[in-house]
Amino acid sequence: MIHNASIKLNLGNPKNGWVPVQLESEDFNLEFNASIVPDNPVNKLCETLILVLNDLEAEMSWNIEPESYSFKLIPKEKEVCFSILEHSASAKDPHLIYELNGNLESIALPIYRSLKKFNTLELDKTDWIKIDQERLNKLTQLVRSKKTYKR
Repeated sequence: MIHNASIKLNLGNPKNGWVPVQLESEDFNLEFNASIVPDNPVNKLCETLILVLNDLEAEMSWNIEPESYSFKLIPKEKEVCFSILEHSASAKDPHLIYELNGNLESIALPIYRSLKKFNTLELDKTDWIKIDQERLNKLTQLVRSKKTYKR
């Protein structure tokens, strides 16, 4: 089912290579702990958002061992289709668990803000690695250019 609403994303304090993730909208809530292995999903989320703001379809995965969730973002004109897929070890194909259509303010900005907030956390290197600052700066420039373009 496709919804038109906004999301809230919270990336919590990582511990021992696991980060708590909470995503919610007005009629959906998903909470899980994601592993930094095999790829840092927070960095992947940043890269995904950069691609989407450049009008490219992108998808990233959260490893919750042995399952995973994927966040898929598809830009369509002035909107973004945001989907969450569940990948189960027992199922051959992923299962769509949520889909939402929105604009920059309702989809991209909440993700961007959660990434910026996450990078302000005091992290122990044994728990997690911060987002590459160059990558985050690139994302910040893209968000500013899209907001300016819209006015």
